[in-house]
Amino acid sequence: SRRRGGGGGGSAPSWRLSWSLASAPPLLEELAVDESCRELLRDFANSCASLVDCALKNARPVRLCEDCIPQFHNFWGNFDNISKSSGNISCSTQLLRSDRLQLVLKLYRFLQEIWSKSNCDACLNESKTELSADSLIFKKMLNNSLNCFEQYSSDHPNHNGQPSNLSILCTNCKESYKNLTAWYNKMQKNQNLCIDIEDAMNLTRQLWSKTYNCTVPCSDTIPVIAVSVFLLFLPVIFYLSSFLHSEQKKWKLIQPKRLKTYSSVLNIQDQSSCSSAIT
Repeated sequence: SRRRGGGGGGSAPSWRLSWSLASAPPLLEELAVDESCRELLRDFANSCASLVDCALKNARPVRLCEDCIPQFHNFWGNFDNISKSSGNISCSTQLLRSDRLQLVLKLYRFLQEIWSKSNCDACLNESKTELSADSLIFKKMLNNSLNCFEQYSSDHPNHNGQPSNLSILCTNCKESYKNLTAWYNKMQKNQNLCIDIEDAMNLTRQLWSKTYNCTVPCSDTIPVIAVSVFLLFLPVIFYLSSFLHSEQKKWKLIQPKRLKTYSSVLNIQDQSSCSSAIT
């Protein structure tokens, strides 16, 4: 290090000679962190670096929950080692809460938040070591659909590399895509979706609908059409029933007049008969 000249001709304290941007002075290192705790800090730093590297490499398409499981377990284990006391030395106090910044604790929370927001627990088994049974079934169905897309895309390519006859791909891959969609909807209903599965399904839907211009008829089409037709004819049914009802009331109102007239005629005939008999 370069020694600065002072106005009084005095020299700087000897410990400043060891100061550099690469490392803190040994006296400060010994005062701030015990050597055993520093070793735990190095392990935690390496696990964080490994996890960040894995997460970024699997950012697109997202494969965080499946491909970074070992890195997350290593990250959790090293943080637990820091959190626990080692003999008479509390590494938790020295490394997590000994300064205002609390960098180690904030970094842990940041990476843990990535795991939580990715909802990785939803698509892993109870021990968080591998994909759950439902996730494995989804992965198998996904591969079936993608293999079908790839097969019929390569069998009938045009000059742009896209299939020249989209109807062939749509027809032959419809069943596998419908099965994939149905299984995804089931997992969504059971809240078993993590970011890996959501991203894979979104990309597959883009391939199906935008790249290949395929559609799958909705299973609720017939009920929707039936309800629409019923609503369309509902006014006709209403007016027809109103008309018939009004005609029936009209007939009921007219009927007493006819009966009264008939009764009057009978009364007149009876009176005439009586008069004839008296005469």
